[in-house]
Amino acid sequence: MTEPKKLFIKTYGCQMNVYDSERMAEALGSGGYIETTKPDDADMILLNTCHIREKAAEKVYSELGRLKSFKASNPNLKIGVAGCVAQAEGAEIMRRQPAVDLVVGPQSYHRLPELEAKAAAGIKALDTDFPEEDKFEHLAARPKARRGPTAFLTVQEGCDKFCAFCVVPYTRGAEISRH
Repeated sequence: MTEPKKLFIKTYGCQMNVYDSERMAEALGSGGYIETTKPDDADMILLNTCHIREKAAEKVYSELGRLKSFKASNPNLKIGVAGCVAQAEGAEIMRRQPAVDLVVGPQSYHRLPELEAKAAAGIKALDTDFPEEDKFEHLAARPKARRGPTAFLTVQEGCDKFCAFCVVPYTRGAEISRH
């Protein structure tokens, strides 16, 4: 039996990102990943980012600079950027920080197992599309909540308003509601 791969996720920002990080861990769990609380113990490090907070992109690039040393000591380590900064910055993340192996936007994280397989094969993986398919139809059913009597339930994502001061429609996409 093969040893499970270890996944470390650092989550920035809102409660939606906490939920998304849980779903990313579940999606990668089907590929043999288990979560770890120590980034230096990980086979994959994912930064699930928020673009709403002040200087969000700069914080991500700073963190990527720190993670570069982990990759120097573990060349098999995969580093990914997910979430809203990933959506907004896209390929620029890989250009500015070559240690990054994959970039995935918040509407495409159901494709993480495919992106991880590309990264494992040495191919840089980028998916910041707003896919036609509903990610929730591709994600496995949720296991029982680990937090006790509370759990996140996504009933609506995105926004159609395009206010001058807000990036949500550009990073989370159009408003989508679930039944």
